[in-house]
Amino acid sequence: MHVKIHTAAVPDGESTISNSAASLVRMGFNPSRLEPVDRIKALAAALISECEAIRDGGGKGAREAAIAITDAQKTSMMAVAAATADL
Repeated sequence: MHVKIHTAAVPDGESTISNSAASLVRMGFNPSRLEPVDRIKALAAALISECEAIRDGGGKGAREAAIAITDAQKTSMMAVAAATADL
């Protein structure tokens, strides 16, 4: 899976979603079949994938990347809760 990115710095970019990131946000679980839930999980998984690359690179930012992964996972759960609050 991939997420397209279009910004001033990255006009035609793409972020690959790792299997581990998809698993952390439980991308396959969306019994309501709501599109916002899928989008939220894909965006969170893309962010986590980027952080995994930093963490696994062994540089000085590895600890911060690991914390960001946990926080992105929590953010995804709360955003999905918000998207499904009216169900």
